[in-house]
Amino acid sequence: MTTADLTDLARDYLQTWADPDPARRRTAIDELWAPDGRLVISPIGLVVEGVDAIDAHTTRVHDENIDGRGMSFTYDQHAEAGDAALLRWSMRAPDGTAVGRGVDVVFRDEDGRVRTVYMFMGVD
Repeated sequence: MTTADLTDLARDYLQTWADPDPARRRTAIDELWAPDGRLVISPIGLVVEGVDAIDAHTTRVHDENIDGRGMSFTYDQHAEAGDAALLRWSMRAPDGTAVGRGVDVVFRDEDGRVRTVYMFMGVD
């Protein structure tokens, strides 16, 4: 994965959570994720499987946290190793204060589509 590829992945993955338009978020999910992709969320032990369920989950998070509370998500760091990318993020209040942090470890398939994401919330 080149630096440009990693930057594109980070941008596109963030769009699946943060884009204000639900249709664009869904299009981004369909383009980025493998159809049978898996999102595994720690510490809550939630496993979300398939693009329809991933879309429903990201929509709920967007509606509750971004639209509902005015939060935003930013990346603090990203790195890659082979087919894996590490995306360290912060959830920020409207005043810019970080109110949550986490790390997403993204694995892509041979076609470059996201097949599995392990999300670790509460990481400083």
